[in-house]
Amino acid sequence: MAGAVSPGGILVLYGQRLGPAALTTLSLDAQGRVATVLGGTRILFDGIAAPLLYSSAGQVSVIVPYAMSGRSSAAMVAEHNGIKSAALNVAVEPAAPGLFTVDFSGRNQVAALNEDGTVNGASQPAERGKLLVLYGTGAGVFRPAATDGGVVGLPLPEHLEPLRVEIDGRPAEVLYQGPAPGLVSGVFQINVRVPAEATEGVAVPVTVLSGALRSPAGTTVALK
Repeated sequence: MAGAVSPGGILVLYGQRLGPAALTTLSLDAQGRVATVLGGTRILFDGIAAPLLYSSAGQVSVIVPYAMSGRSSAAMVAEHNGIKSAALNVAVEPAAPGLFTVDFSGRNQVAALNEDGTVNGASQPAERGKLLVLYGTGAGVFRPAATDGGVVGLPLPEHLEPLRVEIDGRPAEVLYQGPAPGLVSGVFQINVRVPAEATEGVAVPVTVLSGALRSPAGTTVALK
């Protein structure tokens, strides 16, 4: 991980002896929520166990608890089979928006769907003026409050701070922005109309904004 975290944000942590030798993927607890113990691993933020998406010896994916809202920092501790790491102090922001990318780097081609349902990319660019569906994380808290590790259903909650999108540096019309239905709370979905004036290309910049906070530079979409 790098930079600040936000309530509900999905993180990938790297280290040693974080979890089991074999990759273990998420499981649901008795309440139907993503479990906070996986393969003997727990990740704690100020003592609060976070939902885990997967765990392995060198890499863990975690969702920051919503209880971190309003805090400026948090002590993060990794635990495996009862053995805890030293605490790492991490900065907390109300939001830290970021788009999912196809290479999992947080940069380059984003994971997006074109209006016809095809996956956006160099061989299947989106048409300017048409719809594009983007996915990401780090939008912060919802109204009404979301549940850690819960699967998003109806009625859909709303982001406390609405998200905006720029494509090729131009504002894109947002038709929907909010949690992704059927996915774990912390994943957002944005349906936008690609600006007709945007430049054609296989690597056109795309940015998501929450207030004054911007997603990391380097994310792109393909347009025609």
